[in-house]
This record gives sequence, C-alpha cells and structure tokens, in this order.
Amino acid sequence: MSFFPMTGTVIKNLFSRPATRLYPFVKREPFALTRGHVAIEFSQCILCGICAKRCPTHAIAVDREKKEWQIDHLACVICGNCAIVCPKKCLSIKETASNAVTSGAKADETETHANA
Repeated sequence: MSFFPMTGTVIKNLFSRPATRLYPFVKREPFALTRGHVAIEFSQCILCGICAKRCPTHAIAVDREKKEWQIDHLACVICGNCAIVCPKKCLSIKETASNAVTSGAKADETETHANA
C-alpha cells in the first residue's frame, strides 16, 4: 500500500514553512547583474537607427519619417548592444525589472516614443 508513505509527506508539508515566496506580496531583492529593461531618454535621441541595426532580435524599430522609436519588450533579450552603440547615450539598461501582471489584463508588449 503506497498510501501510508505519502501520508507522512503530506503531514510534514502541512506543518512546515512554504517552499516559495508569496509573490507579489513578498518580493526578493534582485541578484547582482540582473538584467532589467531598456530605457530611453527620447528627448536626446536623434533617431539615427544604429540601435535598431545592432539589435540581434530586431526588437527596436526606428522610423525617421514619423519621428518614432519603438521597442518590443517581448522580443528584447536585454543584451545591451543598443545602449553600447548609441552615439547620444540616450539608451540605458535599468536594473529594475518590469512589474508582474497580477490581473487579467494583457501586458504592454511594445513601447513607442514619438515627436509631435
């Protein structure tokens, strides 16, 4: 009968601490060198397109005619190539990760900046 060995495991787990954190209520500090997200200071951007050419996953799109800069966060692997090659240094890698989606709403996949 395999019922009795399982009973011991169940009782042990009932009276012990949980193995996981109760995220998002209990958050841990990120590890050192954790990848976060790409941030842009769009007012300094000259829309040269070097970041889009250097992106290995083609997550960045630059449209000079519309004066628009766009990044697809789901495609971005946060390698940092865009921040390294940016001549104006308006791109940077922030260490804070994006917030978790706790409701049924769909997360924003793209971020668009445009000059009017």
